[in-house]
Amino acid sequence: MALVVLFPPSAVCTTCALCHPKEAAGFAQTPMARSLSIAGPQPEGAFDHPFSQTRFTIRNGENGVIQTWTRKGESESMRFQYVVGSGEHAFGYLAQVGDHLFQSPISYYSKRRRWDVAPGFEQDPAPDFARPVTAECLACHSGGARPVPETLNTYLSPPFTATGITCERCHGNTEAHLRNPVRGTVLNPAKLPEAARDSICEQCHLAGEIRIPNPGRAIPDFRPGQTLEQSYTVYVAAHRPEDTVKVISQAEQFALSTCKRRSGAKLWCGTCHDPHEQPTQPVEYFRQRCLTCHLAVLPAQHAALPNCIGCHMPQRPAKDGGHTAFTDHRISRHPDQTESTAGAGELVAWREPDPELRDRNLALALVTVGIENHDSAQVIRGYRMLNRLKEIQDDPAVLTALGSILLIAKEPGEASKRFSQALSQRPNYAPYEVNLATALLDNNQRPEANRHLERALELDPLLQKAILLLTQAYRSEGEETKAAALMGRYRTAMGITGADRNP
Repeated sequence: MALVVLFPPSAVCTTCALCHPKEAAGFAQTPMARSLSIAGPQPEGAFDHPFSQTRFTIRNGENGVIQTWTRKGESESMRFQYVVGSGEHAFGYLAQVGDHLFQSPISYYSKRRRWDVAPGFEQDPAPDFARPVTAECLACHSGGARPVPETLNTYLSPPFTATGITCERCHGNTEAHLRNPVRGTVLNPAKLPEAARDSICEQCHLAGEIRIPNPGRAIPDFRPGQTLEQSYTVYVAAHRPEDTVKVISQAEQFALSTCKRRSGAKLWCGTCHDPHEQPTQPVEYFRQRCLTCHLAVLPAQHAALPNCIGCHMPQRPAKDGGHTAFTDHRISRHPDQTESTAGAGELVAWREPDPELRDRNLALALVTVGIENHDSAQVIRGYRMLNRLKEIQDDPAVLTALGSILLIAKEPGEASKRFSQALSQRPNYAPYEVNLATALLDNNQRPEANRHLERALELDPLLQKAILLLTQAYRSEGEETKAAALMGRYRTAMGITGADRNP
């Protein structure tokens, strides 16, 4: 496993430890407390990604890890300063370039002691170092990301209030408790109503198929004590029994278990997991949790078996977690005969949002998942639902979805109208400038498209998609010098070293 150096603990957690030393010390040993760190010496190595015909190499350098990709005679190197992930299963890397954060396309898989592409890059034909790290990406890995409003991946300095998860992630704002440190002045998740209690765990352990923010809200807006649906709706879909698990779908799996379905609100994550303790003997620790409920109904010979989770919660490959396996939380009586409880593929809300948001959020979920999965039936259903909504002119997410569908349907003129309306709602958001420029290019309106791409780069000089589109536009107009200068400025700003690339 790699060696990493943690940021100093946050002031809040240091203060918490004064009165709660046992809980603070126990939490410090958990993966949550080690979810993000400064990169120290890492395992060096190299590997090939056959799909993209890319060779990756990793070596230690000053103040970070130097990673290099080589493909078809071209090469780029970049320094990565942060390790993301505890390393219990795997960890990846983040690069800070000025006030921007970018994700590395490679990860180290601890249990197998091997390098390979990071989750989400497996089918990338040209993986590089320019994938933006959004605040949503950091929500479950940092103690508190500090994004700049109306940007994709720009952050204040420093970009985090703390690296690993802190006490406030589950206990909420601690200011009142620090002023008056008695019971009742800080949030206790176990005392909350069921939906609010479960939402605290679900914020990081329920990915579903898609999460749709409410109008004017973002995924990181959730605060302990609320329900997720006050900020966003999670949509899930049924899976076949033989399907592999997902890395952060433990809550979804748990809800399918007979244990949870028969126990209702009584049973929750905290019944078996103490976030202030990292068991040194997990097999016996969780066996005792199981016997709390099951001892009276099990035959004596079965109750004496030493490893409940080994049989009923086996490790399964994670379809979104790269080359590793995770515990299946469906707690199956017969793990090889796991039952599915819903219609295959149907998107349903984990918990429904307010009635006025139900059609809107479901329609956006259908469109987003449908486009990603090339499912025209889902896209068409979502499109029809979106067109029935009222007052869409003030909802940039709906307008963007409509524009995306129209662009796929080869209607760039109509798509331009929707993207223009979305941009009017968020005039300083660079990705919306790129959306509009893309539709304009498809509609042969190159000069106007170029103006929007140039505006996008005024707002965000490191937005790669705008760089590539504008470089291509300049070259198609015979402006090779202009294109080369633009790409040169971008590479310098990114701190990229290596041979020139042709976008």
